Amino acid sequence: MDNKHPLLTSACEYIEINLHLKISMLDLKRHTKYSERSLQLIFKKHLNKSPFEYIEEQRLLKAYELIKQHKQSKNTTDIASEVGFRHLGRFSVNFKKRFGIHPSALARS
Repeated sequence: MDNKHPLLTSACEYIEINLHLKISMLDLKRHTKYSERSLQLIFKKHLNKSPFEYIEEQRLLKAYELIKQHKQSKNTTDIASEVGFRHLGRFSVNFKKRFGIHPSALARS
């Protein structure tokens, strides 16, 4: 992560701590004390993605890490929920798109 802007650092730390929760733009605005537009511009400038694209990516990366760590000892559905995914179909599709493997296949590998 590019930590050039204190707003970005603050927002990303908030996201990491609250990854399991539904994070809204209002939450990020309240935490950082910056406008929605400022948040969007800084994320785009430094990370080349929107705040929500960043959140989704962090959730996918955390899920990947947990699936590899727990293999079959923990259900991939539970892991998806643990990192903040509410829609399991979208989780599975986006996970495969990002990593080239379905979460359940990774758990079996």
